[in-house]
Amino acid sequence: MPMKPVESSSKKSPPILSHEFVLQNHADIVSCVAMVFIIGLMFQVTQPLASLFIAMQHNLTFVGAPENYYTSGWKDNLGVFFYILIGIVIHAVIQEYVLDKINRKLHLSKIKHSEFNESGQLTAFFLSSAAWGIIILVSETWGLDIYSEPWGLDISSIWKGYPHTFLPFILKFFYIIQIAYWLHWVPEFYFQRIKPIEYSRRLGYIIPYFFAVTLLYVLNFHRLGLWLLSLHYLGEALVHVERLLSYSEKEVWANKVFSVMPGVYTLIRLAISAIASYTFVYGLPQETEGLEMASRNYNILVIRMSMFVGIVFLQVYLLVQLFKYRASRLPEEESISATKAKKLERKQRKPVESKKSKKESKKSGDEDLSDLPEADQDQQKARIRPGKVKP
Repeated sequence: MPMKPVESSSKKSPPILSHEFVLQNHADIVSCVAMVFIIGLMFQVTQPLASLFIAMQHNLTFVGAPENYYTSGWKDNLGVFFYILIGIVIHAVIQEYVLDKINRKLHLSKIKHSEFNESGQLTAFFLSSAAWGIIILVSETWGLDIYSEPWGLDISSIWKGYPHTFLPFILKFFYIIQIAYWLHWVPEFYFQRIKPIEYSRRLGYIIPYFFAVTLLYVLNFHRLGLWLLSLHYLGEALVHVERLLSYSEKEVWANKVFSVMPGVYTLIRLAISAIASYTFVYGLPQETEGLEMASRNYNILVIRMSMFVGIVFLQVYLLVQLFKYRASRLPEEESISATKAKKLERKQRKPVESKKSKKESKKSGDEDLSDLPEADQDQQKARIRPGKVKP
């Protein structure tokens, strides 16, 4: 009889350009598309077109300035598109080489698995963006009129010289990356197989982030936005770090972060509200007021009050959400502490009970011997303690 071929145990790869193929290899596909733009920089014919997507556009050179300055414009959309591709690739790298390895050890449910991945991605972004923003705040100089002086942390520079039409390279790059990051989440819904039931919850924070960063960039509130985003990202990073620790079953560290989080988070929200109110109510009215599209001056009462009310309302909303999350976690924390207390009580009872049982066994043994005749008692004692038998 002819022998049947042995079937291979390995799974067959999906057909090329099929739905499953795109999902499994989306990072490689997107990185190949990004490489096309990068390779375009190497050839003189395609370099002008490729540089529109990779390099920062709308640059200006001033005599005596130590670096080039930039403005905002329609060409920024091309840069946002390219860095969306880079964001998708970095997202896949963090997912595959960090989060997936941790998930295999945790054995989480599908819902917790999705939330763990979400918090992991957001934690990486919030921490890196907050560190980047703080570095810019400490080291960068602002405006052509003070480019030779160190900026430091002078809060009055947020509104001095408004409109702040000219941006240093690092600040413009910061905002382009911020806008691209929040937009890259839209294709990630497909690539990460996010369930439609989660769309509304995730879009509930992605859309506000996108519009907030875009408004700060387009309306030339760059300096204020850098302060607010750096502080905001620190608070949000703390929240997601606590969630990662709780999902990882690091209860000791999660409880420590959970106990510190409300105070730190509230201070950050109050600081953001204070900076926004000081800028829109006190600082900007001292500068040139008016709505001038040519000079990009948006310093009018309607815009100032709209931005101020929106920022303060957002801080109140985030605080309410935090305390709701804390209230939902309190029963869980109480049950965990109760189980720990019961375990400690059991551990403390075991040695006491063992000592009591030993004493009771000795007493019962003595009582049993006393019931026997004297000769039998001597024989039993001799068996237990053979070296101490009476002659």
